[in-house]
Order: sequence, then C-alpha cells, then structure tokens
Amino acid sequence: MSEPSEAGAALTALVRAAKLPEPAERKRIRREAGLSLRRLGEALGVTEGAMWRWENGTPGQGPSLENAIRYRELLEELQKAVA
Repeated sequence: MSEPSEAGAALTALVRAAKLPEPAERKRIRREAGLSLRRLGEALGVTEGAMWRWENGTPGQGPSLENAIRYRELLEELQKAVA
C-alpha cells in the first residue's frame, strides 16, 4: 500500500480535526460552561437554530468542515475552562 499524497494527508488531518464529540457530550460541555445555544452560535458566527441542529447531531444538518473544526476547538476550550 502506498503512502497518501501530501494533499491526501492534509485532507485526512482536516477530517480528523473536524471530528466532534457525541451530541450528549456537546450539550454537557455547553451547559457546564453556562452558555446558551444563542451565545455559542454568536461565538461561531451562526444562528441559534444551526447550533441546535449541530448540538443534537441532526442528520444532514451538521456544520461544514471548517465550522466543525471551529466548533470542536471551542468545545475543547470550554471543557478546559470548566474542569
């Protein structure tokens, strides 16, 4: 089996970076941080409705690759802040 191309490796890294926690974990982190869906959406530049769909893992309604990365990074930072 050959090594993935540089472009393929970069894309694989992006997909891994965009992997979100399970929906229940997303909600737990947000609630422990004391944030509303609206506030989280404002931080990410999306609507409260979009945040609800993302948080609940609504099929076909997830964030774009770039937004998923930003969302995951924010969740990680929030989790560290409340730990």
